[in-house]
Amino acid sequence: MADQEKAGRLWMWGLTATIVIFIAFFVGFAIWTFQDDVELVYDNYYEKDVVFEQQIRRVARTQALPFKPILTYHQTTQILDLKFPLALGHTPTEGEVLLFRPADLHKDRLSHLILVGDSLQTIGLPDLDPGLWRIKLNWTSGGEEYYLEQSLMVN
Repeated sequence: MADQEKAGRLWMWGLTATIVIFIAFFVGFAIWTFQDDVELVYDNYYEKDVVFEQQIRRVARTQALPFKPILTYHQTTQILDLKFPLALGHTPTEGEVLLFRPADLHKDRLSHLILVGDSLQTIGLPDLDPGLWRIKLNWTSGGEEYYLEQSLMVN
């Protein structure tokens, strides 16, 4: 009989310890998750979502083009070349090139479109952090807006 009481107490203490450890784990996990810095990709993400339909139209117009702008990044010289093929049939009147860093929005870089000879722009990008970047090109030509996005992996 004494052995059964002793075994019953061990089960009681074991069950209590398991529940306490379980609760402590989840409380610690909750504290850890709330301390983690959650950073939105954009500060004004709601306004960006409202104009999403316009963005869909820009992308559709760009996909319909027979020739698309060519974006080339040279790792050794750290230069981005942007070339609008003459066969495209139009010259951009205005636009911008955004280098978007998904890992850190504070490292984004914006350049305005200033073409040399109506078809080429060279953008120097010194000290570009290694990793994934997205090149987002917006331009206007003939009253129509266009958008092209391309991934860039910097070593």
